Amino acid sequence: MKIAVAMSGGVDSSVVAKILKDEGHDLVGLFLKLWSDSSNSCATRKENRCCDYQALEDARMVASRLDIPFYVINATVEFKKEVVDYFLNEYKNLRTPNPCIVCNQTIKFDLLLRKALSIGCDKLATGHYARIAEGNSGNSKFQIPNSKQIINAKESVFKLFKGIDDSKDQSYMLYRLNQNQLSKIIFPLGEMLKKDVRNLALKWDMPVKEKPESQEICFFADRDYRSFLGRYLNKKYFLSGEIVDTAGNVVGKHDGLLNYTIGQRKLLDQEIWRKEQGDKKPLYVIGFDKEKNQLIVGSDKEIYKKGMVVGNLNFIHTPDSLLHFPDLSVKIRYRHPDFPCVIARSEATQQFDKVKVLFKKPQRAVTPGQSAVFYAGDKVIGGGIIEN
Repeated sequence: MKIAVAMSGGVDSSVVAKILKDEGHDLVGLFLKLWSDSSNSCATRKENRCCDYQALEDARMVASRLDIPFYVINATVEFKKEVVDYFLNEYKNLRTPNPCIVCNQTIKFDLLLRKALSIGCDKLATGHYARIAEGNSGNSKFQIPNSKQIINAKESVFKLFKGIDDSKDQSYMLYRLNQNQLSKIIFPLGEMLKKDVRNLALKWDMPVKEKPESQEICFFADRDYRSFLGRYLNKKYFLSGEIVDTAGNVVGKHDGLLNYTIGQRKLLDQEIWRKEQGDKKPLYVIGFDKEKNQLIVGSDKEIYKKGMVVGNLNFIHTPDSLLHFPDLSVKIRYRHPDFPCVIARSEATQQFDKVKVLFKKPQRAVTPGQSAVFYAGDKVIGGGIIEN
């Protein structure tokens, strides 16, 4: 096949290119040039691994070593609009976003995939740790509600599964993909362990063999996202206000609600007034009162919730899968284990525009803005955005 390889300049995508090259495929290397925060670049901190320029040169070097064509796709405008602006808007509304999921949906597996197909490629390969399987679709043709996806019984259905390396599984980040996208994607690392991928890079003496893992959020170099927000959001979003407990007692002052997220303890100790010197119980963020500009804090047990409402849904296959699997589980953030849940059977559930999810066991720090991804064993059913 003619395959486009998304080359980031890292170990994973470089090993993918080498694997496919050795299999005899006709390869094209594609590098995405994305928007980044020039006001606080990696160079100012004497770090190179997250810089566009260094990543580009690393990817170009690997492509040259493998003797494959290499092209740069300038996606700075699209990335700023779809990913960065989304990130900023979510924080303005006191939600905690996951920009990597939006990037996968709109940039890597939309814009980049379309570019790959437009130059005659059959597939797009990436270094994600996840698996895709082709299976039988069922007995009917229908359109998934609130989606452009159409399932046809006479055609194959593509299913998304976790990667076998639990420590690197990225299926959570890919739940917004649709059938057309999955039919055109290859994940060569889905059946591999990260340590084996690194060993292959060493064995093949690849130019990036010693390169460290990249940071999760690629478009700013700050160790703390709050510094980035401070440069791009109006000062009105950082107005100080009261910190109150669940009884309404004022216990301190905060320096802007968007500096905090559900379950957070960091920064609170220095901002909360201790009325009793002997009171050493830690307090955590459990909510916000946007109208009063108040930060609400409570004990650890008050962070645990019995359920959540999830909207903006996307399904890999059929929506009613949520009701059919007895072993349904949900993951409420990346790097978090999935845990058993059930879907409340309500009118809203039947319409699948949003669902009420009940946990078999209360869960800690369920955070609006984060994604909830549903699994049946290792198979991804779909997911959506946590509303409350």
